[in-house]
Amino acid sequence: MRLIVIFSFIFGFVFSLKAQDSKLFIGFNTGAKFGNRNYALRYTGAYQNELPVQFDNPNIYQQVYQILGNKDFSFSEFNELYHYKPAFNLGLLIGYNTSPNLQASIATNFSRLKMISTYTLEVIDPTNFTTQGQYVTGNILGEESRFNGRFNLDYIFDGDKVRFLLGGSGMFLAWRIEKQIAELNNESFILPLYSLHNPNNNITKKVSGMGWGYGINAGIQFNINDKFKGQLVYQPYLSKLDYFTTKLQKEQLGSSYQKPKQRLEHDLTLRLIWK
Repeated sequence: MRLIVIFSFIFGFVFSLKAQDSKLFIGFNTGAKFGNRNYALRYTGAYQNELPVQFDNPNIYQQVYQILGNKDFSFSEFNELYHYKPAFNLGLLIGYNTSPNLQASIATNFSRLKMISTYTLEVIDPTNFTTQGQYVTGNILGEESRFNGRFNLDYIFDGDKVRFLLGGSGMFLAWRIEKQIAELNNESFILPLYSLHNPNNNITKKVSGMGWGYGINAGIQFNINDKFKGQLVYQPYLSKLDYFTTKLQKEQLGSSYQKPKQRLEHDLTLRLIWK
């Protein structure tokens, strides 16, 4: 919310300057974000083995025991098919035409990604005389806020009604967990997993972070009217975000700490700009 207020103030200030400088332009972005599935691993319950540890808690174990008809159980497996759902992107754009074909801009994007996966429990039923095990499946739900600050440098090729666009971008990235829960038996049991500190193993979790990225911009520009133009842009980028290691853990690991890898993510963006 603080970032939205700051950028709204900047946008209003630039709007007043726009009337005095024809090379300056403003607008807003809307589109879709496709997050990298490797980051979604943070929400599966596998991080710090948090889901099996929670089910070993005596109070939680008793609740699930009753839901399963007074039957014992053990944690079986995580679902490996986790991924983010495509998310809606929205933000502001401020730019400057350094020449008729070259433009530089700063864009902000806010999005909220959702992740849905499952986990499996094995039910220990003494009355089951078959060789096949009995299993029940629960859901894992996660939600994450994302902020992307992007500096773009784009070249607009000559053309009439439609002009091609090609450029590059550098990015500042930030993320924060908003929700992480486990469900069982049609939501009759809900287990919140989101917390900064896990009292069961005395480990501090990573629930927010920042990083950097870079990518390319490729798309088209088209005229809407004399004042407004549209730009439909595909923006693949490589991001480097650490979802798993806190600052204290990095210090403890020392030289054995493995830095996060660069991951490919994608934005499909519609820019509506006033020139």
